[in-house]
Amino acid sequence: MMRGVVVAALLTLSVSATEFETTYENSNFTLSSPLDGTGKQELYNTNRFRLTENFHEENWFATAIGDIKNILGYDTINSISYKTASAIRSDTPFSTQSGTYDYTEGETFVQLYRLYGGYADEKQRISLGLQKVSMGVGRIWNPTDLFNPKNPLALEPDEVYGVFALAYSYAPSSLSQITVVAAQRADHSFKYAGRVKGYLGFVDAALDVVSADDVTMIGYELEGELLKSGIELRSEGGWFDDKLLHKQFFQGLIGADYAFENSLILIGEWLHTSRTFDHELQLQIPSGAASNLVRAGDYIGFSGGYQFDPLLYGTLSSIVSADDGSFYAGPALRYSLDDDMTIGLGAMFYGGKSGSEFGALGQTYYFNFKVTF
Repeated sequence: MMRGVVVAALLTLSVSATEFETTYENSNFTLSSPLDGTGKQELYNTNRFRLTENFHEENWFATAIGDIKNILGYDTINSISYKTASAIRSDTPFSTQSGTYDYTEGETFVQLYRLYGGYADEKQRISLGLQKVSMGVGRIWNPTDLFNPKNPLALEPDEVYGVFALAYSYAPSSLSQITVVAAQRADHSFKYAGRVKGYLGFVDAALDVVSADDVTMIGYELEGELLKSGIELRSEGGWFDDKLLHKQFFQGLIGADYAFENSLILIGEWLHTSRTFDHELQLQIPSGAASNLVRAGDYIGFSGGYQFDPLLYGTLSSIVSADDGSFYAGPALRYSLDDDMTIGLGAMFYGGKSGSEFGALGQTYYFNFKVTF
């Protein structure tokens, strides 16, 4: 009896010393987009309800994020493009998504987005669990990121699957950092990474190494200000050995960004790869660096943002294939109804000659409503 009382008291003290933060978020998109290249515009709706739990106790932390997703639109959920995209799963030793509950006009499912915890102080940080492992300095592309590659053509490019990993970082000084990562994959093999970053007098530089059964990479990162002009220059790239394709290639970018005093922000990047891959071949062959298999040798990317007033913010992003001249452009406006509620309007335009990379993708228009509480 006494033992139980002592244990309960210790648990109570532990809870009282712990900070809990709970956030609820609901993001809803109503879209009109072409259906499987037929030219027919299909109206459908996607909704994501997200619960985030953050725990802190001195230097210890934990985060859990879960989603309930619903897609409403009969033709959309039965389209080839949607079924193909839905078949993609996280590269983790366990499933992060439930089975789908199908009803007449749509489907719904539950997804575990993040679940990790660890310890952090001024010198070091260690975390274990389903998390995001970030590499690279690019704003539009991140060719060195073989863990959480983002798709700049996606509706929400930063919404990426997590990896089940143990990550450790140590900072010998305020200007240097050493990071090692071990991530377990769906086939229970491991992907390892190491990163050494430091300041070389005028530029932040990093050396990245990734090793797995299907791919290896030796990469670099460079980032610094151009002669105190306020213009930030950056570059990242890697030499890849895709062991499944038996192909070696280089892919890298050069970029710059500048923030004007009137709140205008401009970002530009040039992505180059030494080897290109046909679109049909991309879909048919396995690859250790699938997100790096591109159709063109060079792309030019642009992104800009402007604060029209305290409540209205506009963005424009664009990507052009230097090989065939086809392009993507994504204008968007976001209006804050209050501190926790925003609405947005946007479009995703594609253009180019018949048979070009972006020429046959059609146009997408959307309305977004997001609330956090």
